[in-house]
Amino acid sequence: MPRFLCFALLSCCLALPGLTASAAWAGSAALPGVAVTERPDWGRHFAAAGVTGALVLLTDGDAPTVQAYDPARAATGFLPASTFKIPNSLIALETGVVAGPDTVFAWDGVKRSIADWNADLTFTQALRVSCVPIYQEIARRIGQQRMQWWVREMDYGNTDIGDAIDTFWLEGRLRISALEQAAFLRRLAHDQLPFSKKTMAEVREMLVEERTEAGVLRAKTGLTARVSPNVGWWVGWVEKGDGRWFFALNVDSLRPEDIPARKAVVKAVLAAEGVWP
Repeated sequence: MPRFLCFALLSCCLALPGLTASAAWAGSAALPGVAVTERPDWGRHFAAAGVTGALVLLTDGDAPTVQAYDPARAATGFLPASTFKIPNSLIALETGVVAGPDTVFAWDGVKRSIADWNADLTFTQALRVSCVPIYQEIARRIGQQRMQWWVREMDYGNTDIGDAIDTFWLEGRLRISALEQAAFLRRLAHDQLPFSKKTMAEVREMLVEERTEAGVLRAKTGLTARVSPNVGWWVGWVEKGDGRWFFALNVDSLRPEDIPARKAVVKAVLAAEGVWP
């Protein structure tokens, strides 16, 4: 059964009365039979930030565990927004559309509201400042047919990119759930996506947000600013020693202060669980 259908079934099941503590997570071939344990106590972190949303924490290991705040929402697909820059980067490097992480994209001279975009940027910098115009150009270079093939090959969300090659992740039909995001990132961390190990290693390094003596935090934000209501994402994972913890959060983003709340909620949960820092 395709993964997105499994998640749709999970979403329906979670909506049934009485099924709140846990449910079988059949959504990833890499994690057969793993249960989703509900963590309503994480709601205090959402309340403190004044946001509504879902959070998944997938703890790696020989016996992976999955915990979620609002499991029904965690199984619901949303536009990936700029979290799609992760697969977009993988495809760009694998196909040679972008030569490498240090490839420089010259600024086109158009002044945009986000100051960090108004400069020449390397591919890594473009990811870290989430430069939409550069990634739109990359998507156009990849092209409709190749992009669709790769999205299906990696089984990303519902795999439906529609016919708008440079906006489908911002306002199109593509959908992915928080549970699917966590499973996708786990496959990236374990070299289990249909790309070369070199490509996956390069993208993992591009995603580094924090590196300390304790470990590494790799992550990417997203915000569906072109649709209403807006949804904000923060997805990624922590590496400490041999351990890995994958997270995927989405929240309704209705106010400017909801944007920084994405990271605040995740970091509060990670700290409470003893994961990060």
